[in-house]
Amino acid sequence: MAIFITMNPGYSGRSNLPDNLKQLFRSLAMTQPDRNLIAEVMLFSQGFRTAETLAKKIVPLFILCKEQLSNQYHYDFGLRALKYVLVSAGNIKRDQIQRMKEEAVSKGENVAETDMGDQISEQQIVIQSVCETLVPKLVSEDITLLKSLLQDVFPDVEYQPKRMDKLREAIGKVCDQLMLSYGVNKEERGQLWIEKVLQLYQITNLNHGLMLVGTSGSGKTMAWKVLLKALESFEKVESVSHVIDAKTMSKDSLYGVLDANTREWTDGLFTHIIRKMIDNVRGEADKR
Repeated sequence: MAIFITMNPGYSGRSNLPDNLKQLFRSLAMTQPDRNLIAEVMLFSQGFRTAETLAKKIVPLFILCKEQLSNQYHYDFGLRALKYVLVSAGNIKRDQIQRMKEEAVSKGENVAETDMGDQISEQQIVIQSVCETLVPKLVSEDITLLKSLLQDVFPDVEYQPKRMDKLREAIGKVCDQLMLSYGVNKEERGQLWIEKVLQLYQITNLNHGLMLVGTSGSGKTMAWKVLLKALESFEKVESVSHVIDAKTMSKDSLYGVLDANTREWTDGLFTHIIRKMIDNVRGEADKR
């Protein structure tokens, strides 16, 4: 057994190890991670056969993005973002194989999983993953630039966006109920805002936490509210939202406080809500 402690000096939100604990461990320093090798190992672990080729393409793509896209505060093209893209690519590949299996069973065919893997274009899966995980974060002028970079790195491979027609339909119905205008006419459901709602759904499947950023009146609040309502009818799971205006309260009243004298813990608003969910007070375990 081995214990590794990753230290990120100067990383916000992390505290340094005390010296007496540091002495018990041997120090290692890494100046530059070998991104190619990391990407290759991750792709192999996600079931990709052409991992060497794909790693040599995806790593330069991230370097190009970092160099050429505009400088935004929320952009990240580091190892963590690369990991998200590769994990997402693995999920997409497994979904496709599962769908092919189900189709083969419904037709009464017996197709081996290895043969199914041969029929799937791995480059296309990686492009789909890049578009689904990176595009939602980009400002509009950078989206066209990313698409041209993808063309340079993956020439002759077309990106097929996920249609998600059923969810689109559910979102459309919710918009109708709430009297929201989401297109000039009913045929134009693929409007930019609807696309953002769908992107929000895709990101929630990948990340535990996320942040919606944008100018006032661009439909951020409405996006998550409509998505939540649409998912209720789409996945038949009751949705509950808790809205906290964190700026109006102190850290203690938000997260809770420990009394230094009595060692008694008092919950804050946020911790109180989380505890209700964990304790399953009103059947929260079955809700979103």
